[in-house]
Parts: sequence; C-alpha cells; structure tokens
Amino acid sequence: MLIRIVNALKHTLLAASCGLLLALALVACSPSAANSAADATATMPPPTAPSTATATATQVLPSPTPFVMPTAPPSPGAACPGTLPERLILHERGRVMDDDPRPLNLRREPNTESRRLTQIPSLGVFYVLQGPECGEEYAWYFVEYNGFEGWIAEGDLTSYYVEPFPPG
Repeated sequence: MLIRIVNALKHTLLAASCGLLLALALVACSPSAANSAADATATMPPPTAPSTATATATQVLPSPTPFVMPTAPPSPGAACPGTLPERLILHERGRVMDDDPRPLNLRREPNTESRRLTQIPSLGVFYVLQGPECGEEYAWYFVEYNGFEGWIAEGDLTSYYVEPFPPG
C-alpha cells in the first residue's frame, strides 16, 4: 500500500513538472519568443508550489514480458580437429564400446604418453566429469571408473571407442 502511495506522489509531481516544461516549450516556440529571451521569460507565469497529492489506490498492471527467441544449439561438429563429433555428455555415464575387444586406457593426463592408471574393459561403464580437451587428434574426457579418475580418448577420426550410456 505504501508503495502505491509513493508511486502516486511521484506520478503527480512528474505530471506537474511535465506541465511546466510544456509551457516553457510553447513559449519558446511562439513567434513573440523570437524577438528576445527577455520577452519569453516575461510572459511565463510565476512558478507555483506543487499541489498536494492525495493518495488514491491504483491498480498496477504488470508490463508484458518481451519474447526473446532462444538461440539454436550449435550444429554437430567436432570441437577437436581430427576427431569425430563429440557424443559423450558431461555429468552422465558413458560406456566402452564392444566392437573392439581391447580395453580402453585411463590415463593420468590427456595424452598418449601419460602414465596409464588402469584400463576400462569392453562394455565397462564410467562417469564423465569434464571435457572434451583436445590433444594429439583425440577428444579427451576426464572420467571416474571404479574409484579411478583419469583421462580417456573418445575416439579418433575413424571410430569411437566409447558411447553415451543412458541412465537406467
């Protein structure tokens, strides 16, 4: 209620100020104002004290929210040069594909020269913590598997080593 009263007072004072400005603009634009600035001020009525506003309850309607067109997601493509488009999803599970029976190396750093911490077997499920990070024509992801945390390569230019693994 207090906010409505304050807003009503502001509105009344603003209207009084606008009226005074309009009177000044009309006087300045009149043909007699072209003669001299002294004539313009002489014809202007003396300022009066702002009228006392009486508080009336007014209904404040919300202004419409403008519609903003959402940005389309980027088209699929490889973030890392020399790799296939990324498929793993951050903070979701992934799985080593079974089309290659060899296990996938889990490394300390995102490069093939880094120490191997463990291996994830075919169909082994892991959790994606961060990535991708590009290096050596691989998209590397930092994952957690059976208490180990390290980096895996998602694949190379010709094939994926891992795939997203749906919850369930």
